[in-house]
Amino acid sequence: TATLSGTPTRSDLGEHSIVLEVSDGTTTTTQSYTLNVVEMITQVAAGSGFSMALKGDGTVVVWGKPSVTTVPSGVTDVKAIAAGYNHALALKEDGTVVAWGQNNNGETDVPSGLSDVVAISANYQHNLALKSDGTVVAWGSNTHGQTNVPSGLSNVTAIDAGFWHSLALKADGTVVAWGRNYAGQTNVPSGLTDVIAIAAAENYSLALKSDGTVVAWGTGGVYAVPIGLSNVVAISSGRTHSLALKSDGTVVAWGEEFWDETDVPSGLSDVAAISTKLYHNLVLKTDGTVVAWGKNNNGESTIPAEFRGSID
Repeated sequence: TATLSGTPTRSDLGEHSIVLEVSDGTTTTTQSYTLNVVEMITQVAAGSGFSMALKGDGTVVVWGKPSVTTVPSGVTDVKAIAAGYNHALALKEDGTVVAWGQNNNGETDVPSGLSDVVAISANYQHNLALKSDGTVVAWGSNTHGQTNVPSGLSNVTAIDAGFWHSLALKADGTVVAWGRNYAGQTNVPSGLTDVIAIAAAENYSLALKSDGTVVAWGTGGVYAVPIGLSNVVAISSGRTHSLALKSDGTVVAWGEEFWDETDVPSGLSDVAAISTKLYHNLVLKTDGTVVAWGKNNNGESTIPAEFRGSID
């Protein structure tokens, strides 16, 4: 016979000692094991000096920069999160948006009556919201026209806010860009089609094509896509570096390195989602745990123990 004792429930977070006792009626063997129960995370979002995680119960956890870490009361039933420079967004199941943090340029002033939202994006001091009808709403800083959504823009399926510019992906696989263009970051390459995802940095933009390759425009040099990069399923851009998630669950990073943000941890695998914003990165693993690396001045890369992931 075998007896297992000390088994925790899903809500019993932390390390637990599990004892397995096996007996054949004559001899009894006992073996102890340590089991660490972690919180299941469904989405991560990296901001500037802070990190966000969406829990399976629809609540949000934020760590790092103190100005953003206090989530407003009543922020529940959340289905998506977005992290800006000093502010955060949460998209609720009812299609409304909640914002908190610093409000230097109206970035936390959610437009009155905004509803039917299906996706959100935040960056330096502006935000984008994609509505169920395929239109885009923007608010916050408009110093470079980044919140001037092009007239007639429709049939949008994805959005991404850059530092001072914005991107929209249309249902036909084409990309629309607007805002600051000092490095050509809004000059979408002629003939670019079959795009399935977009990412906006400070002075360049990325597009993921259906064939698993990545196209970049704007500043080149160290920002250029690594030669031979393929089998990509997701992309994310910080201020001056980028991440790509490959179909085998591994991550590739490139760009400028100030805080080891392009040094992907050795052995990192089984990654399901990626997020970066300024100088640090977050990845969500297939087991619902989180790994971070890069700048950590505010503790933004110090994952809370209850959902800290391991690296093989």
